[in-house]
Amino acid sequence: MYHLFSILTDVIVIYMLLCVIRVFLTWIPGLSHSPFERFLSAICDPFLNLFSRIRWLHFGAIDFSPIVAIVSLSTLSSFIFLLLQGVPFSLALILIEIIRSVWAIISYIIFFFIIIVAACLIVALVGGDKNSSLWNQIDSSLSPLVYAITKPFSGGRPVAYRNALVFVLVLLIALNFGGRIAVSWLIDMCHRIPF
Repeated sequence: MYHLFSILTDVIVIYMLLCVIRVFLTWIPGLSHSPFERFLSAICDPFLNLFSRIRWLHFGAIDFSPIVAIVSLSTLSSFIFLLLQGVPFSLALILIEIIRSVWAIISYIIFFFIIIVAACLIVALVGGDKNSSLWNQIDSSLSPLVYAITKPFSGGRPVAYRNALVFVLVLLIALNFGGRIAVSWLIDMCHRIPF
């Protein structure tokens, strides 16, 4: 039984890596007709499409569903690995793995937005090329979210876009830091569950 679960863990890890490669290849135009890409599409898309149907994982043109799909495979692999190591199956173990998985997804999304907001702030500060289609697409997707986040804190008064970007960037960094503390505390609480 040990060897079966060990093989299953290896298969999950290999499948997870194939899914990661598949996601990265979708970002490169012109590869959709290669035999390797068609092979990856055939074996990975059915699984990835299960998550792409979840609407709240889409933000404008950005799709976070592959992250959730890959983290779910990682969580399953972790569960099996822990069982192989002889860690007793318990409610605490389940809760800890769920908390870690959820935080992995949330922290990735926060980190992604920190990078995007920081890049937009740098472009806004140095007066970069605002006529590029990439800039317009990022800006049109991001600015409503930035203003929606700053509105409750500004008392409804208009805020300059640069100031809103700085505020959101600081808020995201604080949220990331606070989230790590909260997750650490939650995991510590789960370790105290007697069953």
